[in-house]
Amino acid sequence: MNRFLTIFLALALFSCQPASKDQAGAQGQAPEQQQAASNPPAKGEHLYPSVPLDTLTMLWEQCDFIDYVFYYTNFSVSQNTKEDIRNAIRFISEEVPLINPDCKPLGRLFFQVEGENRLEADLYFNEGCTYFVFLDKGKPAYANSMMPSGINFFNNVFTSATTAPQSH
Repeated sequence: MNRFLTIFLALALFSCQPASKDQAGAQGQAPEQQQAASNPPAKGEHLYPSVPLDTLTMLWEQCDFIDYVFYYTNFSVSQNTKEDIRNAIRFISEEVPLINPDCKPLGRLFFQVEGENRLEADLYFNEGCTYFVFLDKGKPAYANSMMPSGINFFNNVFTSATTAPQSH
């Protein structure tokens, strides 16, 4: 059973193909929402390997809470349902990104199991930079590009936050 689950997880994580710019526009995104999705050619270098599959498998099976802390906003996002958590894990592409030294992280993700942080990642989400840099003992250790579904998710999060009525 574990072998089947591992194979299924590997296929689920690595079978998605990136959407073209035309597909992103056809999905009803406003031009400003397409900023991260319509990246110019990436610059940088491959500094880190992909996060290990066994780590992703552990998260798939055990993670019960994800906390997204954004550095330059007045909000954060949390997920605690198995469906939402697994969708978030699917945002992690197998592709190793080019790390652009001009890009800065917009936030940090905390993947938790029973209240304990099991994995942390810096979120890079700006033009030319849509990837995760995973930390090991507080230092960058792995990096993975973001799937188009992750780009759509974060576009929606930031758009919703900027258009939501503010209470005083």
